Amino acid sequence: MEIVGVIPAAGHALRLQPLVGSKEMLEIGGRPVLDYLVERMRVGGCTRLRIVTRPEKEDLIAHAEEIGAEIVLGHPATVSESFLAGVAALAGDDIALIGFPDTIWEPVDGYRPVVAAVHEGADVGLGLFRIAASDLTRSDVVVFGQTGRITGIDVKPAEPASEWVWGCAAARVDTWAGLHRAEWPGSYMDLLCREGRDVRGFELSDIWLDIGTQEALRHIRERSSEIPR
Repeated sequence: MEIVGVIPAAGHALRLQPLVGSKEMLEIGGRPVLDYLVERMRVGGCTRLRIVTRPEKEDLIAHAEEIGAEIVLGHPATVSESFLAGVAALAGDDIALIGFPDTIWEPVDGYRPVVAAVHEGADVGLGLFRIAASDLTRSDVVVFGQTGRITGIDVKPAEPASEWVWGCAAARVDTWAGLHRAEWPGSYMDLLCREGRDVRGFELSDIWLDIGTQEALRHIRERSSEIPR
């Protein structure tokens, strides 16, 4: 059994265009934004790293080789397809970590409790982040039941049910194999919750930075002194 980090990096970053290179290679705090996620995956126990990307993203491919990542080339149409391509060559009992290469969050060891939950028998472990109310309607908002257990994931809700979003996750490859059932990983995990599967969440922090838009990127660069190192 291995712990493998799978990073979807095949998108076109339409909300950030025009860009000279790949979104994942934008420098934040003196290093490519991708490296923040890589660091967190490795601290979480990741021994292999698989980056799914398009052949034309040559700058990203070169950097992936430098950091010792395996490169999975293709043109996946959705984020779920990217993750499926990344886990395709792995054993069913391997634990695959998933995350997004355009985000920066704390703590650095945030994957540890979600991986531990999978070792203990959970179907999925989720790292949760409390974000500003203004950002909730474009996020995957976590729905809690009366006991505090996660009962669903609401993707881009008009009326958010909580202040918490998921930002990193772990599950065995056999569990991720069902991702073909939904376009978005959040929608798939919502299905698992509704089926009564054990999806456990861990409230990690309120530090969650997303560079997905020009406005967000500008805001993060203005706050460069606050960026986690």
